[in-house]
Amino acid sequence: MAGDFSGLSIETISQWPPLNTADPLRRNWYPAFSIALASLSFVMLAARLSVQCRKIDAPRINLDDVLASAAFMFSVGFTVLSVLGTIRYGFDRHIWDVHSDQYSRAALIEWLTEATFLLSTCLTKISVLSFYRRLDPPCTKAVRRIVYGFMLLTLAYTLAFLLYQSLFCRPLTSYWMLPDRNHLVRGSCASQRLSLPLQGSFSSFSTLYSTIIPFLVLRNLPMAMAQRWGLRITTMAGLAVMGAGIARTYFLACLVNSFNGDATWNGFNVFVCSQLESQLAIICASAPFLLWYLLAEPNVPVTRMAYKQRNDSVITRVSSSLSGQLKRSLHIRQSSNLRPVEISAPQAVEIPEWEFVALRGTPRASSPVDVNSYNLYLAGHFGPPPPPKDSRDLFEQYRREHGMVV
Repeated sequence: MAGDFSGLSIETISQWPPLNTADPLRRNWYPAFSIALASLSFVMLAARLSVQCRKIDAPRINLDDVLASAAFMFSVGFTVLSVLGTIRYGFDRHIWDVHSDQYSRAALIEWLTEATFLLSTCLTKISVLSFYRRLDPPCTKAVRRIVYGFMLLTLAYTLAFLLYQSLFCRPLTSYWMLPDRNHLVRGSCASQRLSLPLQGSFSSFSTLYSTIIPFLVLRNLPMAMAQRWGLRITTMAGLAVMGAGIARTYFLACLVNSFNGDATWNGFNVFVCSQLESQLAIICASAPFLLWYLLAEPNVPVTRMAYKQRNDSVITRVSSSLSGQLKRSLHIRQSSNLRPVEISAPQAVEIPEWEFVALRGTPRASSPVDVNSYNLYLAGHFGPPPPPKDSRDLFEQYRREHGMVV
């Protein structure tokens, strides 16, 4: 056996039906499906980078943006390879309807898609876990340690499976040197019945903690209602990505445990779930940045005054006037010139009444019902009357009698 086509053997190939090149059963919808997902992922990533570049306070591309862009590049590589395998190397049909001279290239396509998928999802999850860098005020040291731990776990299992994928066949070309009907050659490869389902399980678990940790940290922060709903929707979409990962794990198990060696037909299902998982992960990682378009008014330019331009408010004008007088007095004291300096008397500044309207709070109207209810409460009509506020002993006794902790 060799590579992911682990069910191929002399006995298995001898039981296949004859080659059907005239009218084979095909699933030819995968290219359109993949291109649509990749295009949507590109639009979301481009919108994210556009938001980052258009920010007025700090227009820059951060580390998580670079990681998301690199993840998208690997996902494009996965898309190109999987579409090529579906169109030219028979992943859209049963393996017995594929020409034997295409077996080796089909196995090579599957080996390359596994590597690009692992790299794409790893970079996306590390990009998502880098959310703590944007928090202001920053998160606690314990949260940062937890995030660092999960980042290292994601990187460690990705490198481990990439290393295993490169070493479990000796030589490496044995991965795609498959037997055909005329040349039944056995490759020197280990079994993947455990490694591939384990890889899918780790990927699903990493999707889970990459979704839950940001939600648990951000849910208690003050934010607008649109941002809170965006956080909830993004979390639900992240759980949908985990569902695609679980489905991929199931089809990986079907691939390595296939009794008839139909690696192309089962590999097609792995392609579909992998495409969903990788592209939806990038979409979910970029979706929170699109709230900038929803929160900003399209007709009103969002401008932020520089420090020297903030001189229109009442408090700023008064404080600047006082600070100017203090600076002048200090300058006079520190000057070595003892000439008398005439200082003009401070001028009264007339402040319009309308400038204080925003600072005044609207007094709450007192309702007679509220007054009567409070008087009835003090009289004991709604239970025992409250203890005197100036008597600590009576207050503690009252709390003990009502089962409250003193």
